[in-house]
Amino acid sequence: MSKFPLVVSYYTKDTVYQLEVQNLITSCKNWGIEHHVEPITTLGSWERNCCYKPFFLMEMLQHFKRPLFWVDADGVFAQKPKWQGVFAKDAAVRINAEREDDHPSKVNSGSLYINATTGGGALLKAWAQECLDAFAAPERTEEIWDQIALRDVIQRGNLPADIGILPLEYLKIVGNPCDEKWVGEAVISHYQASRRFKKIINQS
Repeated sequence: MSKFPLVVSYYTKDTVYQLEVQNLITSCKNWGIEHHVEPITTLGSWERNCCYKPFFLMEMLQHFKRPLFWVDADGVFAQKPKWQGVFAKDAAVRINAEREDDHPSKVNSGSLYINATTGGGALLKAWAQECLDAFAAPERTEEIWDQIALRDVIQRGNLPADIGILPLEYLKIVGNPCDEKWVGEAVISHYQASRRFKKIINQS
């Protein structure tokens, strides 16, 4: 049986996320899950801190040279995860089929899988560049979400990467009506820290 990928994450030090991430770390320890969680210095805003995600994953892929499973700092493992067949692909993300293609949550990046393959690396590189281009756009008026950048890269469909759909159980958003209805026993639950802490991070 194949081994579950290394769980990775980061949090902004000297912020409330430093406390929030302890729940993720504790859940990994409780279930015997290999994990690597790092602190980072805030990049100046909530959106910039979030958009660091593809850059961090590229660094982790280069360092560990093995498949990775990202979980946001507000995520908690509710049970021990199992290797999924979709992990044979270059990447796996949650794609919400019921939402319109331009919906900001068409793709959710709170939990995602990246394989140590050329295709996995290509996805991260394109995602990182999409974030940079969004910040550089002079006409920008809206907040930049890393998952919107990821959505746009995936929908463009010109990557040499085989991308699968992550099972819903690996990204259950607590309090979301659809998730509460359709997701039974979650493997990973997310507690929407961004809604609680975004203003605090942007004011710090």
